Amino acid sequence: MLIEIPKTPVQELFDPLFDQKKIRVLIKREDQNDPLIMGNKYRKLKYNLYEAEKIGADTLLTYGGAFSNHIAATAAAGKKYGFKTIGLIRGEELTKTSNNTLKNASDLGMKLIFLPRPDYQEMKNSLTYPKDLESNLFVIPEGGTNGAAIKGCAELISEIDCSYDILCTPVGTGGTLAGLLKGLQGTKNVWGFSALKGDWIHSSIAKLLELEKVTAPNYQLFTDERFGGYGKYNESLLQFIKQFVETKYIPLEPIYTGKMCFLLWEMIKNDEIAAGLTLLLLHTGGLQGTIGFNQKYSQHLPVL
Repeated sequence: MLIEIPKTPVQELFDPLFDQKKIRVLIKREDQNDPLIMGNKYRKLKYNLYEAEKIGADTLLTYGGAFSNHIAATAAAGKKYGFKTIGLIRGEELTKTSNNTLKNASDLGMKLIFLPRPDYQEMKNSLTYPKDLESNLFVIPEGGTNGAAIKGCAELISEIDCSYDILCTPVGTGGTLAGLLKGLQGTKNVWGFSALKGDWIHSSIAKLLELEKVTAPNYQLFTDERFGGYGKYNESLLQFIKQFVETKYIPLEPIYTGKMCFLLWEMIKNDEIAAGLTLLLLHTGGLQGTIGFNQKYSQHLPVL
């Protein structure tokens, strides 16, 4: 098995605000590396797939919520690279047709098992699964974050051949940020924008870096909670995304990259970023989530 993730372009974003503040903004379009596995999830899965092949596993098992990008990506990767897939899904009230994410994962061949939230939490935390499942499994954590995922994300750095001062990334479970820091080895500043509520992410990132033996004094983690937590939103965010898509012709989802861009624009407006700097934003994909978001909240964010 050979996994070659297509190299994605870097585009410059133009905006009167950037001219006024004398700041350049670039974006690396990881949303374009695959229409289904897409974005940082492809990077995270790459070496997990190699590890699964190495031990002779024929089935990938992982965990996720009803709208999980990781569940969608794992189902697609399994289909593409010849693995069966099992998704343990949080919520016993759900079915494989509850939303677009679950339906597509099922259509790609993923076996979906719906668990009560306490059972799901216990299995997710201990990387266990129902006893009646076949044993020839390779288990991937929720969100895909482990050492193999960090290795895959670290490779992204070698693809970047443009000049920049600060690399900006959305943060979920922290694997992408840890991988970028591992790849950079302290040579650039990195800003992470957490999509989850709470300051616990600081210790989580520190633990990942310690496990990977990465010394990274060059990052900042932003945990702005104005949206109310993971998957939450306000009207300002929705209007920002709609305007961004209309003017930049680049799709954004409202969970990760959309929130990061919104917060960065606010920082630029408020003179919190020094003039003369060049920001490189990482678009982490996850665009399938927009469909689920629209369904769940009866919204109409553009899906390109």
